[in-house]
Amino acid sequence: MKSITVDRTNRIFIYLLFILIFTGCSSGSPTKIAAVDYDSIPGATVEPSPKPSSTPTQPTPTETTPPPTPTMTPTSTSTSTPTPTSEPASIVVNQNSACRTGPGLVYDIRAYLSEGAVPVLLGHTHDNSWWTVEEPEFKAICWVSTEFVSVQGDLENIAILTPAPTPTLVPTPTPNQKGMKIFLVALNTGGPFGCGDGLVYYYTGKKRTGDVERDISAALNALLKIRTKYVGDYYNPTYNAHLHVKNVEVNQATGRVVIYLAGSIPKPADVCEAKRIHDQVWETARQISGYRDVGIHVGNKLLGDLIAVGDR
Repeated sequence: MKSITVDRTNRIFIYLLFILIFTGCSSGSPTKIAAVDYDSIPGATVEPSPKPSSTPTQPTPTETTPPPTPTMTPTSTSTSTPTPTSEPASIVVNQNSACRTGPGLVYDIRAYLSEGAVPVLLGHTHDNSWWTVEEPEFKAICWVSTEFVSVQGDLENIAILTPAPTPTLVPTPTPNQKGMKIFLVALNTGGPFGCGDGLVYYYTGKKRTGDVERDISAALNALLKIRTKYVGDYYNPTYNAHLHVKNVEVNQATGRVVIYLAGSIPKPADVCEAKRIHDQVWETARQISGYRDVGIHVGNKLLGDLIAVGDR
């Protein structure tokens, strides 16, 4: 019989196989795997499990980028909301205009408002078509149409006014005179003044004192202070004069009034202009005295001589 040489590794394999076959043939018993005593197996060795190191391995530190420092943005702590301040109502005159005793053209003219004037606003009609103001020069209270003014601001405290009844137009050649008046020229209206012109008047807001000299001075000075060429639709021929009343003398015995003016007045361009100046100034003076004989001097000359042109 030929001998068979089995190396060490094969002997271990055959031995294990024999155990498995033998234990697998046991009847009805659950299969059990026998504990193997590796020391009893010739040539068998066991790889020792690595022993833990007595010094624990320190993890390699990972560089971590610190988070960015937040930037503090200043926040307003005020919670108050600005309260809008309402603008007081005001009125500005856009062009020279008449200011009447009531809201309509049927009312008499009481004063004139110059372009750029800022009168005191007192009231208005319910539809804002007319405004009640106090004329700044003579403190006359009157009504001006909305087409001649600009109004702005809060109207809450401005009264809505009911106008006086519409005046009844009575055909009378001479209206009743109340207070002191200033005369302006209604050009080319077919009147007896100037060269076919008419004269219109408005009240200065100044009452007569009964002192004729003082009242004439007040009326003429009010007229001569007006520096605009047109007041509304009416012409002011003394707009470029620089005159004021120096003295007034009234002779009750003769019924003559002598007025002395100081200053200067340019020479009129033509005869019609000279007539307009004469009629405007003379009628303003005559309304106070009632006298027809009025002499007006500028310095040592008669006003009529200073403004005379051509055959005037």
